[in-house]
Amino acid sequence: MKKCRKLIALLLVVMLLASSFATSASAVLVGGETPYVPVDDDVIPTIIVPGLFQSETKYYDENGNVALNANGEPYKMPFFLDTTEEIIAKAVEEALLPIANLVIDQEDKDQMAANAVADILCETLLGKQQLDENGQFINDIRATPYNDSFDGLSKHDQETILDHFPMEYYIKHAGADKLYVFSYPSLDNMISTAKRLCDYVQFVKEDSGYDKVNIVPISQGGSVFNAVMQIYAEEGRSLAEDFNKIVFAVPALNGSTLVGEIMEFGLIDEDYEIYRDMIPALLGKDDVVSAAINVALRIFPNADLNNLLDTVFDVFIRDYARYSTCLWGLCPTENYPGARAIYLSDESTKNIVEQTDWFYQAQLNSDANILKAQAEGVLIFDIVDYNIPLFHLVDSWDDMPADGIIQLDSTSMGAYGVNNDVKLPADYVTPAELDHCTDPANHNHKDPQNLIDVRTGLLPESTFYFYKQSHESSASNDVFMKLASSILMDSNFTSVHSYPDVFPQFNNARKVKGLMKDVAEMQEYDVSNLPTAYVVELDAAINQVVKMLDNTVIDVYEAEAAERRFYDICDTIEAYESGELDNYEPKENTAYLDFSYLLMDLVYILSQVLYVFFGGAGFSDMIG
Repeated sequence: MKKCRKLIALLLVVMLLASSFATSASAVLVGGETPYVPVDDDVIPTIIVPGLFQSETKYYDENGNVALNANGEPYKMPFFLDTTEEIIAKAVEEALLPIANLVIDQEDKDQMAANAVADILCETLLGKQQLDENGQFINDIRATPYNDSFDGLSKHDQETILDHFPMEYYIKHAGADKLYVFSYPSLDNMISTAKRLCDYVQFVKEDSGYDKVNIVPISQGGSVFNAVMQIYAEEGRSLAEDFNKIVFAVPALNGSTLVGEIMEFGLIDEDYEIYRDMIPALLGKDDVVSAAINVALRIFPNADLNNLLDTVFDVFIRDYARYSTCLWGLCPTENYPGARAIYLSDESTKNIVEQTDWFYQAQLNSDANILKAQAEGVLIFDIVDYNIPLFHLVDSWDDMPADGIIQLDSTSMGAYGVNNDVKLPADYVTPAELDHCTDPANHNHKDPQNLIDVRTGLLPESTFYFYKQSHESSASNDVFMKLASSILMDSNFTSVHSYPDVFPQFNNARKVKGLMKDVAEMQEYDVSNLPTAYVVELDAAINQVVKMLDNTVIDVYEAEAAERRFYDICDTIEAYESGELDNYEPKENTAYLDFSYLLMDLVYILSQVLYVFFGGAGFSDMIG
């Protein structure tokens, strides 16, 4: 039963991780015109190392040109899908009859439906990114190279970068010529990727004229940097030769439990995961589609549905996932031996396992490599989100502190916590052998929420924490980005003790990227035809937002009040200009019948009722 859950989980976990540290629109500077901390006269260049699917990646044809789909358009990352028409045509041709027979006969004879669905789904999603037995792409898959600083890139490349990494604050104060971005295909070969990053560091040094660089490994970029540190160690080189500061941002230094447990143990092994909780957890509990899928799955008998998922899973792992060493880089050390025994034990994976074993050792050496670099003079920082349960996919989804995507132990280099929203015991004392504080008598590293012991993390003197900030919304927290930028721009920013009144070690979640964009638009809005009272209120609301954004010690109530006031006046202005002001009421006070929500509620209730009365049974099982 566990194994049959893995396919959906693995595919969707990859998509969940793909959303990490991303934002849908470029950031807009609103306020913050003055640096929050001093900026060096001569800022050392910074290299961003992206997370999963954050590098613009393209699929090329046999002639070396960007491959085009049937509509003459470039294939789009991350999966380079064919056109909808092609996918539907292929599904109809190869899977419609077997699935129809399964539905009619309520039996999948000779596994025809399972095999057809497996082939189509896996080929559609990952066929163009298939890897060989050495862990190299079979097709020509390349990330867009950025062989220049941000200042020298095309407008398209600049916009692409800012979509994922809203570094306007850094660019404004350090200079566009001080920002570089390393790009790589996220499912590529880990060792090749790490070696290219090593070469890129030398390129940036030469291009910028500096003898050292700063580097920001983000999410999956943290696992890539593990490999870089191991390469330096094996070559007998010091990281201090090339790096001034390393600023980890929600790094996957020990992978993600979501990936590791799915690969070793599978998904939670109860029917309620497929028929009740899993799809809503992935698509959103408020999404009517998720509840509808739960109902629709029951057209298949339970046994045949499980067999279908089993088959798809086998194809997905055997032909695709197990050959991506970058994907293996997201498997935590505690899960790797078990997953290795399951998937890397046959002759076809002998070259893969040699590489994944090497990376496993790099993960085990991560702390030692970091401490060695620190001892040699590299300033190392870490920015961590916490107190968001993992997505509801694996047995331990709510057994450990996390940021929704990666467990706290991985992002924080070992900080201890009991669980999300579970306070440390009243008599808890930091174990002496795990206490990394450099001055326990005088340093206060106490979490205001009393949820985690940061002194057990490897670098308590230089690790910052954002309470209830989710992994995938990190870049939407303007203070998160300003903190990282300030660390990079100020040589006197050396620890959490440097500017505690401006950037405290413990801060709160904030998701204001959309708000900043909307405020910037309203600052340019033509108010000449509006009543004076509206103009005054709009100006006051904008000023309140700007004041809130300029406060780097996040007050969640201040943020909510400023956002609510701003959108209230925006809605009022919209109603006034559309001639509907007489009927307008603030949305939170409006009572009206929304049939889309009614439909969602009805489908959701149906899904729950079916589970309560019939568990994991299909419709024919119920009748039988």
